[in-house]
Amino acid sequence: MVTIALDAAQQSEVKAGDKVMITLPDGRVTPGVVSSVGKVATGGSSPKVTVTVTLKHPRAAGGLDQAPVTVAITTATAPGALVVPVNALLARASGGYAVEEVTGGRHHLVPVTLGLFDDAAGLVQVTGPGLAAGQTIVVPAS
Repeated sequence: MVTIALDAAQQSEVKAGDKVMITLPDGRVTPGVVSSVGKVATGGSSPKVTVTVTLKHPRAAGGLDQAPVTVAITTATAPGALVVPVNALLARASGGYAVEEVTGGRHHLVPVTLGLFDDAAGLVQVTGPGLAAGQTIVVPAS
């Protein structure tokens, strides 16, 4: 079992049954599921609610007890979505976002509408006219 002190502002985004991926101290990743989300926030300037996660394969944790882990919670999915790295997004002066697409050595901006974010992978779902899988999108070097 994993216990998370979740920022109370995110309480409405997480529900029992949400799938999670738990990264153990040795780097191994194992699946789990949110079993409960607390209803009462505790703490002063940064209130938290308690979220309990159950490991799908409890043996994966071995003999760990009170070990630090990282938990990625999946709150929504978009099967077959077109995604780009978040750092490929460009803010438009007129508002909204675009990506820089390259065709035949020519660069042009394609307006996009944002969908779901995958914080763990640094990706965002995008839709836009003339945007399709397989196009070359400029991504800044990191």
